[in-house]
Amino acid sequence: MDHPLFLTRAGHKQQYFTQKSVPSVTVPSNHCARLPRITLQLPAKMYTSALLLPLAFTAIQAHQNFHQFWVNGVSPGFEECIRMPPSNSPVTDVSSNDITCNVNGNTVPRTEAVCAAAAGDTIKVQWDSSTHPGPITHFLLGPIGDATQESGVGGWVKIDEVGYVDGQWANEIMEAVEMTHEFKLPANLESGDYLLRSEMETLHASMTVDGTQFYVGCAQLHITGPGGTCSPSIDLPGAYTNQDANILIPDFYNGFDPTTFTAPGGPVATCA
Repeated sequence: MDHPLFLTRAGHKQQYFTQKSVPSVTVPSNHCARLPRITLQLPAKMYTSALLLPLAFTAIQAHQNFHQFWVNGVSPGFEECIRMPPSNSPVTDVSSNDITCNVNGNTVPRTEAVCAAAAGDTIKVQWDSSTHPGPITHFLLGPIGDATQESGVGGWVKIDEVGYVDGQWANEIMEAVEMTHEFKLPANLESGDYLLRSEMETLHASMTVDGTQFYVGCAQLHITGPGGTCSPSIDLPGAYTNQDANILIPDFYNGFDPTTFTAPGGPVATCA
């Protein structure tokens, strides 16, 4: 059964899509040049060794990208409306522009479409598999006139954060639901274009300076809303340093209490 029409905008052209109700990602044929990704629609016992091989490779390297999202259960498609980086390698220099939307993510104008959403909508994101401990956070930049012309270097507000909950890091929680995570857009937002920034911080090498790895991706959205402002905001780059207590953790495997951890970017913003 088809979902309702899902609207995206590419330049000045309006595009409409209907999306089948599928529980997870299916790789389109025009993405064959990318690293292999598999469709996770079969029961676990039905996986063959051929399917497990790419999963094992992913688990070993543990590099990852943000590759799909849903708005109220409807997805525009695999990698649609997302500024995809040239590889799945991490950003480790938190002072670089790459910390905003990943490598080449600041180059404008963009050719990716702009997808529609509304204030208060439920967003579900999906990442590649990760075995490394750490949080997931989400930020918004906007409203802006045209998301395809926005570099992403500037003021962001944190709208979502999951760190260490009931003995599990965010990546472990997400692994149980096909590497997905759900949150809501703030109910009080001005109408306009926005960048939605999804960040996974991995802490397995946080004992050394510049050892912590950041995986980031930005989606381009047009959000309709009743109005409102969000605070506090942070500058990216600028808000993170490689000496921050939630980025450099010398005792991470030697006495660190993960229940004290808070993700970079300050508190979740209040929007009113």
